[in-house]
Amino acid sequence: GGGEDKPAGTERPLVSYASTDSEVILVQDGPVNAASLHDRVRITVDKNNVTFEREKGYDGSVIDTKIFPNSQNAFEAFLKSLQRAGFTKGNTDKDARDERGFCPQGNRYVMELKENGNSIQRFWATSCGGPKTYEGEPGLTIELFESQVPDFSELVDDTGL
Repeated sequence: GGGEDKPAGTERPLVSYASTDSEVILVQDGPVNAASLHDRVRITVDKNNVTFEREKGYDGSVIDTKIFPNSQNAFEAFLKSLQRAGFTKGNTDKDARDERGFCPQGNRYVMELKENGNSIQRFWATSCGGPKTYEGEPGLTIELFESQVPDFSELVDDTGL
């Protein structure tokens, strides 16, 4: 006898990743269209940097990168906010992991946590509602990521995202 069991479904607090080699990522993938018109934006946040990448097409061709300094304290505050937005809540059903093809006229949003280069969790949502694996608050999560990038709206002004 003795100790208490950990309740089912309890996960590691997101803020516990603040001092590790971890990063949180948001990918905004635009409407399905011609490769020459397709836009995707990736925001990666870790304890040292916030990285904004704009990709063109479907092959991950980066056409613009901006890197902004970050700190562990800022990363902790960001992770706590993401935790409250439900960043760690999602459906882990293997059949639902691929977001491609959903919401073809809208945007797909992929939210990922990586530690030491390994994916810890990956969920997605769309601007169409409907099927998704992300069970947090997509609008708040997206806003939190976008606010980590100075001049975000100017950087995506001509993308349609």
